[in-house]
Order: sequence, then C-alpha cells, then structure tokens
Amino acid sequence: MKLSIKTVVFQEMMSKAIKGASQNKLIPLTSLMAIQLKSGKLSIITTDASNYLYIIQDKVEGDDFYVVVYAEQFSKLISKLTSDNVNIELEDKILNIQANGTYKIELPLDENGELIQYPDPVSETSITGEVKTINLATVKTILNVNKASLAMTMEEPAYTGYYVGDKVVSTDTYKICGLNVKLFDEPVLISPETMNLLDVMTEEKIEAYIQDDILEFVTKNCIVYGHKMEGVEDYAIDAINGLLDEKFKSNCKVNKTDMLALLDRISLFVGVYDNRAITLTFTEQGIDISSKQSNGIETIKYIESKKFKAFTCMIDIVMLTDQVKANESETIEIQYGNEKSIKIVDDKVTQVIAFLDDEAVNS
Repeated sequence: MKLSIKTVVFQEMMSKAIKGASQNKLIPLTSLMAIQLKSGKLSIITTDASNYLYIIQDKVEGDDFYVVVYAEQFSKLISKLTSDNVNIELEDKILNIQANGTYKIELPLDENGELIQYPDPVSETSITGEVKTINLATVKTILNVNKASLAMTMEEPAYTGYYVGDKVVSTDTYKICGLNVKLFDEPVLISPETMNLLDVMTEEKIEAYIQDDILEFVTKNCIVYGHKMEGVEDYAIDAINGLLDEKFKSNCKVNKTDMLALLDRISLFVGVYDNRAITLTFTEQGIDISSKQSNGIETIKYIESKKFKAFTCMIDIVMLTDQVKANESETIEIQYGNEKSIKIVDDKVTQVIAFLDDEAVNS
C-alpha cells in the first residue's frame, strides 16, 4: 500500500490535523492519528477522546491505504520536509517515507501485536435530519469575541461552554457576551474544544447536523464530530438575556486603540492588593480612568457622547481590557449609567461587564 502527495499539500493538512490531537498521556488514542486513502480521497483523523477532527483532500494518487501513526513524531517530520513530493509506503508494520531522504517509522501496535484500527465515528454513525448552515465568519466572531467571556473554572460547569440557540451567549457570571445570530432552533451547549476545532475550517459555508447528543460540522475538506455539552438546563439564559437587553441611560464612543494603550499604562499603577480595581469617571469631555490609589490617572476623550450624565464606577481592569480587545470594531461604544454594569455594543455583539463592589475591592 502506498500513496504520493505534494509536500506542501500534506504539510497544510498535517498542520490542521494535529490541532485535533490533545496528546493526553493518560489516553493513548489522543497521541495517534489515522491516515486513510480511499478511492483517491485522503483523510487524516485525530481526536481528544471526545471530538474527532477529519482533514480531507481529494484527488490523491495511490492505492487504498490505511495506517495509524504517532501524531507528534509524524507531523514534526512532515513539517520539516522540503522535497516536492512525499511518498509513503506500508511494508510489514513499518512505514517508509521517501522525501528529502528515506525514513522508516515504527508503527503503534495493539495488545496482539497487530496494527491499530482507529475509531471512525463519522463512518460508523449515520446522521439524518435537518441541516443548518453556519457562516465561517460567525464562527470567527464567536472565537474572537464570545470566547473572552467563557468561564475558566468549573464552579458552574455549564458556563464553560457556549450557549447556542436564538443567539450565541458566553458568560463567567461577571461578564457576558451575546452575539445576536440564530444558529439552531433548539438551544445546545457547545464545548470550547469543539468550537476551537471549527477554527481550522476554511470554507465559508459550514453544514451543521444535530442528532441526539451528536454534533457534526461538515465542509468538503474538514469534518468536526463532537457531542453536546451537558447542562443546558443549568444555563440561566432568561436572566442573562435580561442583562443583555437592559436599557442604559447614557452612551459614548471612544477609540479602541487609544483605550487599550491607556489601560496598559494604568495597569502599571494597579497594585498587588488592589484586586485589579480601577475607577471610571464619565465626565463631559471624556472618561477619567484611575488606579485605586489614584497614583495613575488618565483621560480618554469621547469620539461621541449622548445623554451625558456624570457617573463613576469601579471595574476589573483585566476584565475590561479583555473585552475591549475582543471587540472587533475600532470604535468602542460604551453604555453606562446603571447601577451594576456597563455595556459595550458593536452591531450584533453585546458585552456586559459587572462592577466591582467595595467588599470585593477591599477584601
């Protein structure tokens, strides 16, 4: 069994496929990858033991071919090749690679000393039902903007995932991001691992299938197979939507680049015991931003201001910085004047950031 493929094509496939291999030392399968050529279609399969990533290339020359290799070793070798083509041949449990030179790779074997067969859930599972089309641009926005509001700890596991239904929502209970795009009729939780894998896709239209707890995202050269996260019923979506839809008394616009530069400077004056607190004071000319001890203070001027009313609040500088960075617009619209939070709005994206209370700041 052998195949031949252009090196640059194989390298591109391999650079994507390796992102699906979590290489968890406690789960040997996650350190392996399957390479299969069938009727001229080459597939590379990797997994993190929950999600499976398929990278696909049509019109590849060779015999029908199947082998399982160690993912890290093989991908590193392929990444270092400079020859025009890679020729791969399987001979008696040894994989021969001919490129710049000749390389012999020992293959992983099962407990009976035979070559390993890799799980292939896409072929083993027949998914039927309605298909939804998702734009790649929407996925990019989710990963650029919503991702910054995901919970990073497991106190409330549901909030470590993306709530996807009438809109896409992420929150860690201190900050919220809502993307006003409807993807599915029934709400589902999607894990960050599954969503991250969609980032390897390049086709603008992605077909999404849901059946029972299975999620499958398909383009002509990539498939992501995963599962719904549990806990969608624990997601307080009604309360969260109430915060996203809340009306604010005043709003202003500032330059994103200038805002980030200011926050970076002020961060030098936020002490170890300040609990990352800074003060925002909305004035007629702009926002005064100061450290807790007021040993660093700077003003960012408004590009625009509507319904101005003097207002002061305390906020976590890291949280604010992350949300401003995640916003895709060069002009940041900030809505303010309410008791518990400020809101950043950009077209279909709404970000809500909770204030720090005195107890949190002084603890």
